[in-house]
Amino acid sequence: MASALTLYREELAQCKSHFDQIDLRKERGYLMKFTTFSANVENIMPFIPRSQHETLFQQVLLQQVFTTFDLNCLSAGDLVDRRGSELISISAEPRIYCTYHLGSYRLLTSVLLRHGVDCVVLMGNNANRSQGDGICDHVESLRQERGMASGFRIVETGHPSAALTVLRELKAGKSIIVYVDGSPETAPEPGEESQFLTVDMGERQVLTRKGVGYLSHAAGVPIVPVVSYREDDMTNVLQSLTPIYPVKHSDREQYCQTAMQQLYDAFWLYLSRYPGQWEGWNYIQSFLKQQEEVHRPKRPIITHPTFNADRYSLCELEQAPILFDRRSYQTYEITDDLRDLLLNINAVDSVKGIVGDDMYDELVDMEILC
Repeated sequence: MASALTLYREELAQCKSHFDQIDLRKERGYLMKFTTFSANVENIMPFIPRSQHETLFQQVLLQQVFTTFDLNCLSAGDLVDRRGSELISISAEPRIYCTYHLGSYRLLTSVLLRHGVDCVVLMGNNANRSQGDGICDHVESLRQERGMASGFRIVETGHPSAALTVLRELKAGKSIIVYVDGSPETAPEPGEESQFLTVDMGERQVLTRKGVGYLSHAAGVPIVPVVSYREDDMTNVLQSLTPIYPVKHSDREQYCQTAMQQLYDAFWLYLSRYPGQWEGWNYIQSFLKQQEEVHRPKRPIITHPTFNADRYSLCELEQAPILFDRRSYQTYEITDDLRDLLLNINAVDSVKGIVGDDMYDELVDMEILC
């Protein structure tokens, strides 16, 4: 009789087989999504060659399929390899479990509930609408089939009283699960500057909400970083890392800054190893701190202009040619003629003669030509 692990791997192989039959490039919006993904990887991990970006993108899409499967498969939680002291011996005391959208990231909730931990999951409003029912169904299945009696609720981050609700739950002995790398709907909005702080992530800096540090400091509850990832043999690993303990009467703002940077430093080690398993590549641009433009004192003289493919990508968006700035994430709708010119620029004798002086100068100023 096949073991549960063998059956699980066979099911994942079936998922991959169905995934491989999809012609992803024909899927609506694929090119623009991939181009944004590629720019994100290049800005944060420039050491990964651009030639590998599409493979990584498709790995992330496949990982999302696996994550959805795991949420609907109770046995996936039975097969998790738990590592690190905080997960090998799970505390009954309240914790703020800070995790990331890496690997099969929903399994942490399942594992904690199975071990009697009363959990509160913080989720964005849209994420709750799209995934909340599936998570609640999973929890209900645990109750019915495994006799689980742990308490569980979802708190939407966008609710005005979310912070107070979570603080009350912590003081009542519940543990919190937070996805510290954010989601598209939790990205900074104008007027929210005081809710964010800046941390280093690879070659860039990102904005991250400081609520996790605030809650830890206010409630006196430690932060436990947890990383999820899938090994080559399809084993799901949950790895707890060194807890971050708040210091009584210390400066709260400084604690928030230090704790959040530690969380991103811990994440970076695993992201570097498993870049094809992080869902956040699809939206991290919304959290990137904008870089100041380097002011060029005067327009350079270009003898043989070429298209600056290092900075710009050409895509078709709803059949309209789009020029995508990989540095600023701005998109510019262009004419078919300009697209064709940029694609065939090496065969053109005089670019300025075709587009005119004003347009030529603008293309050079924007570094579209170099």
